[in-house]
Amino acid sequence: MSTVAAACPGTCGELFQGTLDGVPCLVSCPIDRYARIRVTARPGEGLSLPGEMSKTRRALENFLERRPLAGRNLVVERLEALPEGKGYASSTADILSALACAATLAGISLPPEEASSIALSVEPTDSIAWPGLALLDHREGRIMRFLGPPPPLTVLVLDWGGTVDTEEFNSRDSRPVLSSLAALHREAFSLVLRGVEQGDPETLGRGASMSARAAARLLDKPRLDECFALCSLLEGHGVCVAHSGTLYGILLPSGAAGREGDILETAARRLSPGWEGKVHSLVPGGPRTEERKKSP
Repeated sequence: MSTVAAACPGTCGELFQGTLDGVPCLVSCPIDRYARIRVTARPGEGLSLPGEMSKTRRALENFLERRPLAGRNLVVERLEALPEGKGYASSTADILSALACAATLAGISLPPEEASSIALSVEPTDSIAWPGLALLDHREGRIMRFLGPPPPLTVLVLDWGGTVDTEEFNSRDSRPVLSSLAALHREAFSLVLRGVEQGDPETLGRGASMSARAAARLLDKPRLDECFALCSLLEGHGVCVAHSGTLYGILLPSGAAGREGDILETAARRLSPGWEGKVHSLVPGGPRTEERKKSP
């Protein structure tokens, strides 16, 4: 019997989401809050998962069609879950963690492109399979581009509650609005890309802020203006949002991570009531293997 556990970072929405040359794509904002999955291979066949993990089941079925594990029954446990319907990339993080476990049990390395393709066979997917930041066509995978390591940033993650039905959101015909935003999206992505390539959090923050403003044309973001006001007060670099979720992120200098108490006190004085917040770090994407053991 062999057991592997893996974790994959969730996100505070996206640093960029829009269309580039007519292709919908995004750059996720991975943070140090993780989904954790454990997979145990026992004698037998098939998959054993909790009923609520149907998306992870479908992804593993796809993986096993490509990379059969004959004679082994995979038992999947969710050790730590991310909140759903908010913009934490909960489904993608679960899927990538489970795929990393299955690949380790199969004795193979699963490239981020293949892992993302498997995830895309289940649903629109976040760009967190790569060990850094990446641009991904989150619907069809026509664009998969590793951008580089994230610049040093702290993210104040804010949520006023509620959820967004991401399947309903992704089924909308937003093409007319997206078409009108095409030039803005191109400029926003160029800034995010330059920020990554130059390790410049200020430039990246400007691009994320442009993308956040554009997102409000597709899904109401009622707290966006006060988030920008708080960002200015905290001398931050910009604001990101979950384009199909409820999260807002204030992009702060990396040294802000040690001032969480002061930051939250300032937020409490300035923001409308009803929010929850926590300070996180921007981290590279990609699943991390955390446990590996074999027993007789």
